[in-house]
Amino acid sequence: MFKKILLLAAAIATSSYATWDYFGFPQNSQGSVKAGIYYDMDDDWSQMGLKVGARVKVAPTFELSLQGFGYQFWSENECDENIPRCNNEGGNGLRDLIIGGRFALNPMINLFLDLNLPIGRDKYDGEGTTAPSNHEIYLYFGGQLHNDIKSIKNASFGTEAGAFWGFRHHARERGLEFHLGGEFDYTLPAAPVTLLIGAQIKLRLFRSEYQNEVKSDAKMHDDLSQQYKIWVGTNFAVTNNISINGQIIVRSENLKSKRSDPEDKKIHMEGDAKGFTLDVEFKF
Repeated sequence: MFKKILLLAAAIATSSYATWDYFGFPQNSQGSVKAGIYYDMDDDWSQMGLKVGARVKVAPTFELSLQGFGYQFWSENECDENIPRCNNEGGNGLRDLIIGGRFALNPMINLFLDLNLPIGRDKYDGEGTTAPSNHEIYLYFGGQLHNDIKSIKNASFGTEAGAFWGFRHHARERGLEFHLGGEFDYTLPAAPVTLLIGAQIKLRLFRSEYQNEVKSDAKMHDDLSQQYKIWVGTNFAVTNNISINGQIIVRSENLKSKRSDPEDKKIHMEGDAKGFTLDVEFKF
């Protein structure tokens, strides 16, 4: 149970480390705001909450965004009768805030930088629950390539490659990770509906560190750990300025470790889960 709690806590805190999207800046607006719900589940665990975000094109080649903020309604396991003092109600509170910036080198290539501010609630509500934040500051930076697909009318693709650098928190420090993702979008010719499918892989390049009993740094054996994510979704343009977006997400983790690695020191990536997101976006 303790191992699973740690896994899910890490998943909650890191499930949103990504840029606004893989594509270019808004063409017919200065920016947008969006709000929606998310839900994830795996076996006897589930979580649900509200996420809000905003982005604005402050210059023709620069976009600033606020991402990941919101309120988590719950994140909890169903209680097992064999576990004493089990609490299956909790994990609620404010989420962390991500400040992101993107710079367009040209119409096809963007550079990006995201900074996570751990302002979310990290209070532990008891065994079987997980807090919305694990209070990890991190940077995520890299590049994007996107373009229309000339051989398929109304189709486009976006790709992203980046490095994830987490800073020390709670006497632990995540190993540097490499992220690679892509998405294919297709807009139906006779309806204001865009279909999309995407995937992302994350690879931990270096070992994570933790502080051992003698207050010195020790290394985990979690280098070459992987995280996989696949999503499918739709975008329905209600008007030119309002759209409804929905996605179904499946993710899987392969965390490398040895028996000598302490369970309470492991730093998971996103973990295993199935879920969905549903939001409304307003362009201005």
